[in-house]
Amino acid sequence: MNENQKQSVLITGANGFVGSRLCRKLLNDGYHVIAGVRENCNRELLAGLDLEFRYGDVCCRETLPAMLKDVDYIIHNAGIVKAKNPDLFFKVNHFGAKNIAEVSLQNKRLKKFILISSLAAVGPSEKGKPLTEDETPHPLTAYGRSKLAGEEAVLAFRDRINIAIIRPPGVYGPGDREMMAFFQIINFHIKPYLGDLQRRLQLVHVDDLCLGISKALQPETKSGSIYFIAESESHSYKELIKSIQQAVNKKGIPLYVPGALLKVIARISESVMKAFGKPPMFTVEKAKEILGNWEVSTDKAKKELGFESEISFQEGAAETAKWYFKEGWL
Repeated sequence: MNENQKQSVLITGANGFVGSRLCRKLLNDGYHVIAGVRENCNRELLAGLDLEFRYGDVCCRETLPAMLKDVDYIIHNAGIVKAKNPDLFFKVNHFGAKNIAEVSLQNKRLKKFILISSLAAVGPSEKGKPLTEDETPHPLTAYGRSKLAGEEAVLAFRDRINIAIIRPPGVYGPGDREMMAFFQIINFHIKPYLGDLQRRLQLVHVDDLCLGISKALQPETKSGSIYFIAESESHSYKELIKSIQQAVNKKGIPLYVPGALLKVIARISESVMKAFGKPPMFTVEKAKEILGNWEVSTDKAKKELGFESEISFQEGAAETAKWYFKEGWL
């Protein structure tokens, strides 16, 4: 199939961890992939890929028409997970999503608009009761609230464009920097036992997330549909730590940190980072997220998209640790 016959898909935030892996997946699926990125961004993760580049900034509406013009599919993946203040979360994750959706209305060729949101937009689950997509959201953090606001802004256009929303939980895999801290700590022979060790969590390997997004592109899903894309099985926090320990092949000394103490540490970290003018990654809100239960049902994604996760956390942790060691990150 030549380039003119391929269906085109634009991915915003294509140069990031998830975006770059998604580019690879959709290239393999036979799409003409357009990387929507900002001018002068770091394109290292996209090196060597057969991509078309278009430039724009989701916060600058006037830059978007040329970026979104004449594409079959849009995957809005761009966003931020840390910020110096809550307003920045909303500027990018809320109003950026609104800008993209509004401008996409000009594209009469568009078949589907997929927004990559987050489980953080919903909030934690109750023990023993996995969340479904019909759950009333109760986000714990400014990040989660900004992602929920982005969902609501995009869903306002559901009667004019076909919209699907993907809510992944924590994403990990080779190249991820957010979960790397756990690998680093355990590699230093410490097992960080934080809060209730039996709380349940679900994560998703980046390649499983890309698989789920790929499966959401083609089906005639009802506009406004929301899907949890995650590993089909949940794990206790203690089981996750054990899997990482096995992945780095290090014995560890248990370091028990009660939930209340973790929140104190987070408060100190937040104050110190703000004093240095840097965005705090570990905040009190983030501590509350870490201490929560995060279980979801993936039944809807299986039924409507045919999605089932392929990578268990034990397998994915081993692959991720191997990559970290190879790249000198551990």
